[in-house]
Amino acid sequence: MKELFTIAKVDEKYIYLERDTSGCSSCAISGSCNVKSVEQLKVEKDNKFEYFPGDFVILDLKYRPALLAFLLYGLPVILLVLGVSLGTYLKLSDYFSFLIGLLFMSGAFAIFRIWDKRYKPKIVDVRHVNKGGVG
Repeated sequence: MKELFTIAKVDEKYIYLERDTSGCSSCAISGSCNVKSVEQLKVEKDNKFEYFPGDFVILDLKYRPALLAFLLYGLPVILLVLGVSLGTYLKLSDYFSFLIGLLFMSGAFAIFRIWDKRYKPKIVDVRHVNKGGVG
């Protein structure tokens, strides 16, 4: 999903983006979309473009909220229960069953960390703002 942001601030490594969501209150589907959930964003600089505060950035947000929510919240809980169940099935003590569950749960966070790199926002284009308008 491609979205339009405005550059608020620039430093050596990151650009800080903002989105104007003032028009969202009059929209018919304002409670059903993801626009209001991302008002400010910090993105790594891409050396293909020059960045100045006030410029417009077209950003490709490669996220799927349901999948990311499952990976972040659902998968660790499922793997924790699976690890504790495995320890119970192997007739280990409760302490070791819990440790196996924690090990499985930390594996879920490792999986999420790998998947998170696939969903980094990517800068598609930068539109510089001139004194005479957008150009």
